[in-house]
Amino acid sequence: MSLDPATSGTPRSLIEGELRLIGGLNEKFFRLLAAVDRSGSINRAAKSCGISYKGAWEIIERANNLSPRVLVETAIGGRRGGGTRLTPAGRELLDLFQRLQEEHRRFLNRLNRQLADNPDLYYLFRRLLMKASARNQLFGKVTAVRSGGVYSEVAIGLKGGDSLVAMITNESISSLGISAGVDVIALVKAPLVIVVKDFGGYRLSARNQLKGTVTRVQKGAVNAEVVIQLPGGDSIAATITNESVDALGLKNGDGATALFKAGSVILGVAGK
Repeated sequence: MSLDPATSGTPRSLIEGELRLIGGLNEKFFRLLAAVDRSGSINRAAKSCGISYKGAWEIIERANNLSPRVLVETAIGGRRGGGTRLTPAGRELLDLFQRLQEEHRRFLNRLNRQLADNPDLYYLFRRLLMKASARNQLFGKVTAVRSGGVYSEVAIGLKGGDSLVAMITNESISSLGISAGVDVIALVKAPLVIVVKDFGGYRLSARNQLKGTVTRVQKGAVNAEVVIQLPGGDSIAATITNESVDALGLKNGDGATALFKAGSVILGVAGK
């Protein structure tokens, strides 16, 4: 299930859970019972559930041994023919579980709809699902697209009024459907971010110059991670050498600027 607040549909399963009864009576067990009821064969039921013949028998034998009444019985020949079938007690238990399962589905669906009604929470969950190696993952909205011969400049507004610029090909603009108002994720690798504490009167050509406050300096064997929090609340991480940290005298609370080129920004959009 999926739901974008801008579109109609059923809510995305932000909350998921399997209905499991005490003693290991889970959906796998009841799928096996249902398959036995349909096929009348433990062999065919096991195959349809993706478990071995021996494994299916072990599950059923354990349930039969622990149940006050036999749940599954095997007939050999006779007027009704051979095979495996549910007893009335087994069918009663299966029917009960299926009713509980339907209630469980409705319960989860109701909770997911409540989550989907909160756009901030919905987008948080949606963004947490994305996995990427880039240390910096910033979500924002396209505010402008300035097209060039081969490349386009994309301006992105971040929360709190901060902004950045990405330079991507016109082909990417077209294939990703990027235009003003579209939500995007901007990916920037930490080693591509330069930290400046004092410009010394110089102006630099880097298109993105995001001013903020150092909130963490974590040194490693050779390099250090420096995190700069922007006024709007987003954070930019940079990987620089320990020598650079010492030379700049970086410490928590210092004002600093994160610099990176527009061409260092990779943009992503949510799939349809």
